[in-house]
Amino acid sequence: MEYADIIKDNCENHSPVAWWPKFAFHYTDVTNAVSILSTGFLYSRVNAEKMNLMKNDNASRQVIDMTKTEAVANVRFYFRPLTPTQYYNEGFKHTALRYDNDENANVPVPVFFLFDIEKLLNIPEIKFSKFAQSGYGSSLCSGIKDFQKLDFDKIYSNGYVEEHEQIKYRHAELLYPNAFAIDNCLRAILCRNNIERTTLLNLLKENNKKAFYKYTRNPIIKVCREDMFKKNGLFVTECSYHDGKASISFSETYAKKKYTDSLMAKNGVDALNPVKARAEFEWIGSKGVLYRSNTEFELDYINTSSVVFNNLPKPKEAKKIRIKLFLEDKLMCYVEQPLAEVELI
Repeated sequence: MEYADIIKDNCENHSPVAWWPKFAFHYTDVTNAVSILSTGFLYSRVNAEKMNLMKNDNASRQVIDMTKTEAVANVRFYFRPLTPTQYYNEGFKHTALRYDNDENANVPVPVFFLFDIEKLLNIPEIKFSKFAQSGYGSSLCSGIKDFQKLDFDKIYSNGYVEEHEQIKYRHAELLYPNAFAIDNCLRAILCRNNIERTTLLNLLKENNKKAFYKYTRNPIIKVCREDMFKKNGLFVTECSYHDGKASISFSETYAKKKYTDSLMAKNGVDALNPVKARAEFEWIGSKGVLYRSNTEFELDYINTSSVVFNNLPKPKEAKKIRIKLFLEDKLMCYVEQPLAEVELI
């Protein structure tokens, strides 16, 4: 039996989402995604920190500190999305609602990198685990015989389960030492909505034009609305400018309300302080930035409605406007719009 045979069987018989078993998943914040695309490499946490490439920490510091050095010295992939960690850190979460009250456990704008799992498994250095490597981890395996023994029904299980012990299998990982060249088997980069895809592309263009043109010529940066994201945090759904007025809309999902109610009860929190927010505006002409304006404000995390900025100036020679939104200094949205058009670019 080959890896391809096991993967095919997983798609047909062991995963509620038939396409999951075809891929290995790397999950990170949009700011880290830009670093990955700019360098062309996924680095282990140890190397990314040494090279100052990790712009957003993603995970709980307490969990990281407990995790074996062997694990954080590897590039890490999941077998599937919608992991328990993703439940706690996807989307901007109020500081009172984060995992173990750790402010680092936060991925404001999540991005998934999807890799061909068959190609990945055929790389000699690849190892994998039965469940999570975070904390005290599990033993590492390699080879087709060990791969065949993994409990894929538990790894790919979805939804509520009574046995809490089963949840840890959803964190099963694949590991590669030190640094991984992404072009070896990258198949897609998936964003939660079009605004966040736009944010990724604009950040990439600003930081590395060569990488921007490379990944837009081959359009693998896409929006995936199903079977990938929890949508239980706060995120931007729309951002636009028209006739001196900018408008930013936020998610109000049932999943967000349910998560908020659950974590407030669990943490003994009766009320949430407003979130500090900042909107940055730049008007661009043919020779560069003509004018900048920043607005600081507070946002109600529970009852978040659209925010409108009225009577914005429009310098005569301005051809386009850039809008960036930050929540507690975390980038949530970056759009660039021609002043003569209504469509975001």
